[in-house]
Amino acid sequence: MKKILVAIVLIIIGFQFFLKNSPALEQEIPLHNESVHNGELILVNKETKLQQDPTNLAVIPSNLSSNVVVDSEYLLEKKVIEPLQKMFEEAAKDGIHHFKINSAYRSGNLQQQLYEENGASYALPAGYSEHQSGLSLDIGSTQGTMEKTLEGEWLAKNAADYGFILRYPKNKVDVTGIAFEPWHFRYVGLPHSVMMEKKDFALEEYLLFLKEERHYKKQIKGITYYVQYVENMEVAHIPNTDQVNISGDNHTGYIITSVIN
Repeated sequence: MKKILVAIVLIIIGFQFFLKNSPALEQEIPLHNESVHNGELILVNKETKLQQDPTNLAVIPSNLSSNVVVDSEYLLEKKVIEPLQKMFEEAAKDGIHHFKINSAYRSGNLQQQLYEENGASYALPAGYSEHQSGLSLDIGSTQGTMEKTLEGEWLAKNAADYGFILRYPKNKVDVTGIAFEPWHFRYVGLPHSVMMEKKDFALEEYLLFLKEERHYKKQIKGITYYVQYVENMEVAHIPNTDQVNISGDNHTGYIITSVIN
């Protein structure tokens, strides 16, 4: 009897915790016009092919920030450029002055050419490289290799605060299937980058976490985010908000990110 009472108390506490951390889902949004193959959180790797080419590419300005060299016409998804600029500007305030953009978006044709000319140790075939998504870029330093410079050190510590992740960390080779690349950064947006850093997740692991947990709430610098993972739905119920972002995972689900304060 005592064990039953303890179990009931734990269930009640757990339910109260759930209610406290789950806002009322009073707003309905349609999903039928969305694509699971589009958005900041799509997975592209050796096993998962890019299904949709980016649709809103923009040139990275040559005057993006005083501390970064942009000496070619590099493209990214337009929504990535503002947080990228903010990140470099904050690095400049910290005395980090020698960044260089080495690569960004690559077309399928260019990606295939690199693969055929240099082999699998250098590039993935067309459709399997994040560079083709317009969400990734290679950031270098004019002072040396990234793992040995202040630029690499600063990005490793701070990129998550601006929505970027080091996509291929040294301790996740068995997960990503890609050797350590201290220069390759991927935009996933907030709060996802911060959550991934906190839990030491590669993107593959984070998407599995979302699929299992289904939702979480996270506050970052006074802004509260509510993240939901949904599958096989034509509509979704979310908190009342006018700030919502929907991304597919490039499989079967959507990640819905709402700002709720």
